[in-house]
This record gives sequence, structure tokens and C-alpha cells, in this order.
Amino acid sequence: MERSMTVLQIALYHPNQDKGIFEDIPHHLEHDTTHLVIGRGQNAHLKFRLPGVSRHHISLEPYLEKGNICLTFCLKILSRSSSVWVNGLTLKYLERVPLTAVSKVIFSGVQMVIHVEDGASKEKFACCMHFSCSPLIYRAKAEETDEFEDIQEDPEPPQETRELN
Repeated sequence: MERSMTVLQIALYHPNQDKGIFEDIPHHLEHDTTHLVIGRGQNAHLKFRLPGVSRHHISLEPYLEKGNICLTFCLKILSRSSSVWVNGLTLKYLERVPLTAVSKVIFSGVQMVIHVEDGASKEKFACCMHFSCSPLIYRAKAEETDEFEDIQEDPEPPQETRELN
């Protein structure tokens, strides 16, 4: 049986979520094929109560690829003042990236994992929100090293201590 709408399963985590930063986010949302705005502004579709989030921080933009019967999505950065990490890429203002079947997004301390489940509708899609009590994304932090520490000098050849007889 074919799913009638594409569903974005969105898992969210923030270390201070107990302070109500996700309070205005619905657990389920149906949306037409216009872009879905995520931010802290009054007209954002998904509102975060977090000072580091811009009024219009990012948007999820559905579109139809030629030859595809399902909606495809890209994520666009709307914040001028902060960057957003998506699947290993750091994006800045007005940059966009296509979402994969599972996309990992980090912005302003918020961790978001988006699972795209295809559906037949070309007029609307649904978002189902899940709130996690533990981190969703683990990124290895780069370690600063002194480049000269990594360069080893060629070892001196061993000197013969025996005398030839």
C-alpha cells in the first residue's frame, strides 16, 4: 500500500529542552508544498524558544525532481548570523543542501535528525516530531596539534659497535 503523503520524521534534541524551548512545536503538522520555516519568529512553522535561533533560521523546501513521483526536500539556511551543520557540511546564509533519506542537522545547540518517508502526494507533506532525552548526533571534534610534533626525524642509522677482526 502506498503512503498518501511524504512524512518527515523529525527527532529533536537540545541539552536545555527541559526549559521549554520545544514547547511551541506541534507533534504532528501537515503542510503544503511551500517552504516550511524553522525559527523563533511568530510566523515560523516550527518555533524554537531559543535565543541563538534566528526568527527565520532554516527552511525545508519541498520540490519535484524530473521523473520522480515523490517530493524531494532541500534545507536552506536563512540565518545571516550563524552557520548550520548538515551531514558533515557547514553551511552559511542562503546556502542549501538536498536532504538524504536520513539527514543530520545541528544549529544553535539543537540536534535534528530527519528521516524522509516517501509518499504519493505532490500537494502536501507531513512532519512528525519526536523529542529525545539524549543526544542524537555524535561529531568527533577536531584536535589542534602542532604540525611539527607529527614530523618525526629520520632515525640515525645504528652504529657498529663491534670491530671487525
